[in-house]
Amino acid sequence: MKFTTLAAAALFSLTTGAALADVTEQDAIQAQVASAMASGDYALAKCPKLSVDKERLAEQVKKSGKTAEQLRATEEYAEQRNVVETMAKGEKGYMVCMVLSRAHGGYGRGIVVEKE
Repeated sequence: MKFTTLAAAALFSLTTGAALADVTEQDAIQAQVASAMASGDYALAKCPKLSVDKERLAEQVKKSGKTAEQLRATEEYAEQRNVVETMAKGEKGYMVCMVLSRAHGGYGRGIVVEKE
């Protein structure tokens, strides 16, 4: 359980970092959605019990003012992808899929979801 908390904290670090910097709401939207997209892309490829809420994702991408391709080209997407992949290679990497649906708040909330 302790690892789950640490993993979630690590995954949250990218989305909360935007709130600490002097950024606009648009910047925060873009960072949080790009980060959640990276988690979603990983989940679709590696986590059979997870899915992406495509409607929610489309709404948030539109709100970001960028295309999905532009968001995938951001530093926030790359950083989150690297965090997830690094954690997945660790000793308790199997837990990554357990935390991804709860790892994002704000504008990234509800993009990665558990399958029903």
